[in-house]
Amino acid sequence: MVKREALGVAVGQITPYHLRFRSTQPPQVGQFVIVEAEGKRYLGLISSTFSENPYLSDVALTPRYVESANRLTGKRIVYEATVNILGEIGERGITTLKSPPLPGSPVYVADGDTLREIFGSGDERYVRIGVLLSNPDVPVYIDLEQAVLRHLAVLAVTGAGKSNTVGVLLERISEKNGTALILDIHGEYSSLRLSGGRVNIIEPVIDPSLLDLDELAGLLGIDMDSAAQMYYLLGVVKDRVDEGWFSADKGQDEDSDFDSYMRQRKDYLEELEHELDNILKDKEERTIYGKDTITRLLNRLNLLSRRFRSLFKNNATPLLDMIREHEINVLDLSGLDEDKSDVIISHILYKVLRDRKGDVDRQKLRAPIVIILEEAHLFASRGRKTRSRYILNRIAREGRKFGVGLWLVSQRPKGLDPDILSQMNNLIILKLVEPEDQAHVQKSSEMLSRELVEYLPALNPGEAIVIGNMTRIPLLVRIDKSRAKMKGQDPPVISSWQKSGSEEKDSPFVDEYI
Repeated sequence: MVKREALGVAVGQITPYHLRFRSTQPPQVGQFVIVEAEGKRYLGLISSTFSENPYLSDVALTPRYVESANRLTGKRIVYEATVNILGEIGERGITTLKSPPLPGSPVYVADGDTLREIFGSGDERYVRIGVLLSNPDVPVYIDLEQAVLRHLAVLAVTGAGKSNTVGVLLERISEKNGTALILDIHGEYSSLRLSGGRVNIIEPVIDPSLLDLDELAGLLGIDMDSAAQMYYLLGVVKDRVDEGWFSADKGQDEDSDFDSYMRQRKDYLEELEHELDNILKDKEERTIYGKDTITRLLNRLNLLSRRFRSLFKNNATPLLDMIREHEINVLDLSGLDEDKSDVIISHILYKVLRDRKGDVDRQKLRAPIVIILEEAHLFASRGRKTRSRYILNRIAREGRKFGVGLWLVSQRPKGLDPDILSQMNNLIILKLVEPEDQAHVQKSSEMLSRELVEYLPALNPGEAIVIGNMTRIPLLVRIDKSRAKMKGQDPPVISSWQKSGSEEKDSPFVDEYI
């Protein structure tokens, strides 16, 4: 048996959570160590380290003095490191300490076999997402079931590897024959390709008669709080929508659902005015809800019909019915602005949650589903009132009981609603530089320690802190490279410039303009 050499020995005060050790070898931040004491083994993670030469004082240092001291002492460097004690290693894995290891206990570099045993695949719930940052020979697995039921947030600055991380997770869901719905804000996943081929692209086409008043108001850009009279008018408008305002005349092309409305807007205006005359008897009320208000409302409808006519289709298949189980479903919202996307997101999320909460015999979604929301800070917003925020909060609080998971993806964590973020019991945090982002995430998650926060600015693309119910202990991970094909990667700017420049030079028309 090969005798192991200790990296160092524990010194000073030791708690069940932290210890310091001194070493003549340079420890590495993020390195796993094993502390042995009284026949027990404890797993720890180095959170910080520093070096010093005890023969070099802080005062009166000159290059000549340093050179002389190094020559006499042989550059005697001593290293000190702080270790977060993660728990005792036993037959049941890692368990919380009740008492601290003793001072003088030897500290060893954790061997690969021990780490593979601790971070192994476990059972069928576990899927691989990467390797340990400190030991690339050790694969890292997460409990996918816990990632779905206890929710997950993927957070990072732009370019740190969010899309690749989501791609890896989608591959693992597909491998497990799972069901996912991606709310794709920028069309990054519209070209998604997985090895199994189970990808279903959904266009956001809805039957306007299925919209409730609040959703219709959102599409019209009407704020319920600041436009009470508009909300009242929508009571009349909604009746007309249900009667087929947006339907094409018989014999017309089915794609022109708005054409009949466009031709008949004058008739609708007169009908609205007539209805209001019957409803509003008071002269002052007629002034408030008068012709100008009706005209503005109809102008909004007119604008909606011109800009988003492709969004509506009479008798369109409900979005919920378009979700295919055991596939990765992508709802492509890239053609809509934030307000319109907000309405569609709240609409589909409400339908999904209601379906999963309903009668089992009538459910359209018979298996659990995970919702993946890109640009989550726009809709689960901290400072902006959105229609999606309410239903997102409900799913974050109640979804686990009904098999509806929620994954938030954002490059602006400080913009996320803290109540919703606090319900994300799992976090994959790649590089975060801005202190406000770091503080907001740490405040919302008691699992993210100050020591872990200090890692965030130094992470390279693809490196992440992984914490939560889905992993046994906090981990520093290099995320695997996703094989999924999508549009999330940065475009090759320089090569594109050079290519286009070369094409211009080769053009036969260039000389005529010189």
